[in-house]
Amino acid sequence: MAALDEERLALAEQIRQALAIENALTRPQARAYVRCLQTTWQVPTIGWGERESANQLEDARRLLHAAHIFSAIEGGESPRAIDCYRRTGEILEWLARADDGVRSIVPIELLAAGAYQLGGLPAMASGLLDQIESEHEGVRLYSAFLRADFDRVVQRSAAFWRDNPGLTSADAENAIFAAMRGEDETPGFLWTVTIELVRSLGLIADSVRRGDDERLAPAMAKLRAMDDLANRLFSHDAALVIGLMRQVADRYVAASIYTPLRQLAALRPERTDRMLRYARDQFSRNRGILWTSQLHGVGRLLRESSFALCTPTGSGKTLVANLALIKELLLRAPGDGLGPLALYIVPSRALAGEVEAKLSSELRGDVIVTGLYGGADWGITDAWLTSEEPVVLIATVEKADALLRYLGKLLIARLSLLIIDEAHQVVPEASEATAVSFSDHSNRSLRLENLVSRILAQRPEVTRIALTAVAGGASGPVARWIEGHAEAKAVGVRYRSTRQVIGVLETAPGSSGQILLDLMNGKPLYLRGQENPVYLPLRFAPMPLLPSQWRNSLNHFNSLSVLWTALHLAREDQRILISVAQEPEQTMRWFSEALALGAWEAIVEFERPEGFLGDRFDEARAACLDYCGAESFELFLLDRGIATSHGQMPQRLRRLMVEMIDRKICPITVATATLTEGVNLPFDLIFLTSLKRRSWDPVEEQPIIAPFSTSEFRNLAGRAGRPGAARGIEGMTLVALPTRISTTATSMKPKASKPVQERQLREWAADYEDLTRRLLAEEQEADAAESPLALLLTRIWRKANELLGIAPDAFMDWLERTAPGAVSGEAGTGASDPTSRLADAMDELDGVLLTALAESERDDDAAMTPARAEEQLRALWARTFTAVATAQEAWLEAAFIRRGSGIIQHIYPDVGERQRLYQYGFTPWVGRRFEAVAAQILALIAGAVDYGALDAEGRIDLFEAIGNLLEGDKGFGFRVRPTLGDQALLARWNDVLGWWMNEPGANAPDADDLRAWQRFVADNLEFRLGVAIGAVVAKAWSDGAPDAATTPTLADWKQTASLPWFGFWARELLRWGTHDPFVAFCLSQGMARTREAAMARRPEFDAWLEEDIDGPDGEDHIDPQLFQRWQASLPRREAPETAPELFNTSLTGTNGDRQRYAVTPIEDGDTTRWLDPAGFELAVSEGRKPDGRSPFRSDFELRTTGTQAAVIRVFRPV
Repeated sequence: MAALDEERLALAEQIRQALAIENALTRPQARAYVRCLQTTWQVPTIGWGERESANQLEDARRLLHAAHIFSAIEGGESPRAIDCYRRTGEILEWLARADDGVRSIVPIELLAAGAYQLGGLPAMASGLLDQIESEHEGVRLYSAFLRADFDRVVQRSAAFWRDNPGLTSADAENAIFAAMRGEDETPGFLWTVTIELVRSLGLIADSVRRGDDERLAPAMAKLRAMDDLANRLFSHDAALVIGLMRQVADRYVAASIYTPLRQLAALRPERTDRMLRYARDQFSRNRGILWTSQLHGVGRLLRESSFALCTPTGSGKTLVANLALIKELLLRAPGDGLGPLALYIVPSRALAGEVEAKLSSELRGDVIVTGLYGGADWGITDAWLTSEEPVVLIATVEKADALLRYLGKLLIARLSLLIIDEAHQVVPEASEATAVSFSDHSNRSLRLENLVSRILAQRPEVTRIALTAVAGGASGPVARWIEGHAEAKAVGVRYRSTRQVIGVLETAPGSSGQILLDLMNGKPLYLRGQENPVYLPLRFAPMPLLPSQWRNSLNHFNSLSVLWTALHLAREDQRILISVAQEPEQTMRWFSEALALGAWEAIVEFERPEGFLGDRFDEARAACLDYCGAESFELFLLDRGIATSHGQMPQRLRRLMVEMIDRKICPITVATATLTEGVNLPFDLIFLTSLKRRSWDPVEEQPIIAPFSTSEFRNLAGRAGRPGAARGIEGMTLVALPTRISTTATSMKPKASKPVQERQLREWAADYEDLTRRLLAEEQEADAAESPLALLLTRIWRKANELLGIAPDAFMDWLERTAPGAVSGEAGTGASDPTSRLADAMDELDGVLLTALAESERDDDAAMTPARAEEQLRALWARTFTAVATAQEAWLEAAFIRRGSGIIQHIYPDVGERQRLYQYGFTPWVGRRFEAVAAQILALIAGAVDYGALDAEGRIDLFEAIGNLLEGDKGFGFRVRPTLGDQALLARWNDVLGWWMNEPGANAPDADDLRAWQRFVADNLEFRLGVAIGAVVAKAWSDGAPDAATTPTLADWKQTASLPWFGFWARELLRWGTHDPFVAFCLSQGMARTREAAMARRPEFDAWLEEDIDGPDGEDHIDPQLFQRWQASLPRREAPETAPELFNTSLTGTNGDRQRYAVTPIEDGDTTRWLDPAGFELAVSEGRKPDGRSPFRSDFELRTTGTQAAVIRVFRPV
């Protein structure tokens, strides 16, 4: 037998080697793929014959046979079987999407979907079947089953029984026997098999989604029996379909989310019913069958608590995090007092909003889910602070750090789970720019390392989970950091839910161009035996001749070529991102100018959607008009179905633009890379107009153009083709590269000359080659990574030696005793000379150390001694990412501890000062300088008792007065680049403030200057001015609080802080761009679309206030508690009355002995027939019918008691 198995494996391996080596396509396979893409994009296709289709179909059959051999002998997870299944899926998918004639003979889309499911690519199966329409009801039913759409399977099955009522009665067997005998013109034996197949699939689908293992077992047994029968009696292809469905059904059973949730429920059995409801809810969201990567993550979650999940973008990490929340918040034994808390750290506010929305939907009623916002760093809703219910707190690193300073004792005491999303961001780039970012106090990697390490040092037993994409050598170090031991291994699989292709869009004047497909799923894509790339010609009309001035810029020509291509492809339901790395305002202007031309206008087919989507578009347009202006490029493009996004865009408008993309309202998006930082958006195709990005060189203090890092490119490319995109099968990232120059200018114009553009062609091609080389090199992942503290400490040593002549044997003593001010008199001022940068780097290190020491002093209410400091810092070092990232030299830890000891003995010896500097939140030397200004800011805030009564000018004057204290100080105040434009903007910053805060009559920027103004707002008004105000307010509240464990509430905020309500609102006003707290409240609560609309509601509140309070003063007009009371007093739209969920029934097909039966409704006139999922009628009811658009998404149960029978809806999707 073993010899026979070896022989069969050898034959199967021959087939795999010939047809299924990953990313190596035979020429016929490459042609099939190109033809498929051309058909999908509705451009003319290459020549193709029936013989080629037949050959591809035969290759697929051979691969399925080989996969069966590998699975039977090596097991279901055989890598070689998976190779064969995946290539089978690809071959058949490419035929199906090309609408090949072979579809009329063989249901190749079903075979492809089955192969993809067995190859571990369920999203590919769903994406394909969502694209392929069939008029055959049987194919529709099987299609629903093969994409795990169990609600649709139940619906299709019910439609079958509705059309064949004679098969649902107790004597249905008679009709079947008649069919088998061929009597009465019945369809015959095949009809009998069809009936039983529908019964099996309907029962399996309903049982899987309900988690009903008792009913599932006989249904699976029947399907296996039918598979055996089909192999003996049916044609090869028909048997293949049934066999694949049987194998896929086995996979569904093994990968059901019910299995891990039942295991988790053992931690707290009384919660079992809730776990089963959660599982059922996941099935209603089409997430009940776990993907390969999720199975690995859930497996680790069941065995252990803390781990790192390192899988590519789009591999389903979020669901694993959700199960961790359930495990730690709902299934642990309840404690006394306040409920447990999970801190969910995300890299951006946009992602925080997305996570909050999803968790609120899925965990509603079980936990309080909140994202941090608000002037007091804990939000206008304070229920979570004192809740006895579990809490999920979603925050950026910056917000979480502020929370630790403000409510650290309360947070740490309640913390049960720490989730770090995009954890690979802890890995810095080893560059001079990174070194300078330490001096600028802007390094995000160090902030993340510092925050997490402090939490782990204070709560070493807390459960923690890191979610990260595979990036360089980060996965191993991140796992060791999170798990806390040297042997830790990340849960890592290179699973990609959809196909990801990287290539080139070749552009040229007078040509529609072609696409070169270069990399697939991280590996070279080539023709077997030739190693030539795969080309895809585009065959729509070439871009019209551009004006000569436009052609004189190769970048201008290339960008417009991308837009021309995108406009054509967007017609075919593609969702396209044009990623702009340099000067997005320039690209938006170029696009707006082009779309104003007649030839371009003619190909724009966007129309405002109707209904709900139209309302959402109107809100986004209103916000765009409000924040950008009627003449802005953003509004012009939005009206043509092109969404825009960049880092300086106001947060509210960015969220609405993201919604335009997410809901697929706008088919094209123009955005910088900030759009895709962690946010899940559905793009099929991403174009890059350049592989270099314009940025600011902090070393030379001048603009530079730097190449994309591989991590930046991976993050961007990973957003293409994610499940939920329009196509949902493949994501394509294309770099636009011109193949010919565009200019016709002579050498008299050197910037536009032919030699210049020819040089640019060579440089851009070299950039692409360099990028692909680096991407391929990173596929061989190392087990080491750069770390923030190591880079910072090394930077300090090298510069101390280089600039000050500090010898190696004197460095430790020097480091322990030297204050930043002793190194440079300009320390903490943002000066850019080398010595000042060294001093500021030391101050950055001091910020890490003083924060940890001050938190320990605060929580223990005891002064720090040198011995205790050494113990604390040694424990902190052990928790840093730096300690595990790679083998580190011993001196790094020693230097870290010596500097910490120096802080308490020499540099900041006064414990009271340490606490003050800690509360401000700046690095300590900057904080010491800020202290004098802080007193003046506090006085201005404390004096704003009449802010609510002031007019707009008076209110903005107050912000100007505070801003004047910051204007001239780059250390803690406003900071702009030393360019003429930015310096001019700083000189008139009060004009920007008036415009941003919506002061009547304020001058607005023109379209070309809009982004520069927005950048000043984001960097200096919302951030730096907001941080300064927040630091003062936070310290005022802390000074007034009885102790570090005091819980803030709105009711006692004013008394504790000894400040008027302006102190609470100031940061929110800067965030929303308004001088009126009422406007900020309405916008934050979704009570108005624009600032103007919110202002229009102010008289409504004022009238209510006059009735509610006698003689309200200015404070009453901005009291957030009164805003909430007014909101609660407004008439609420009454939810429509829900029809009773109980249906009295008469039994027809059962005697009711089992008492409970799963049933499905079928309407028949005034009668509702209640059928078992296998198609047998059990009861009927008259009159009222189940409400809702699709009752098949709900679960109904027939219950009998004695002579009484009724149907109850036991599950209804949200």
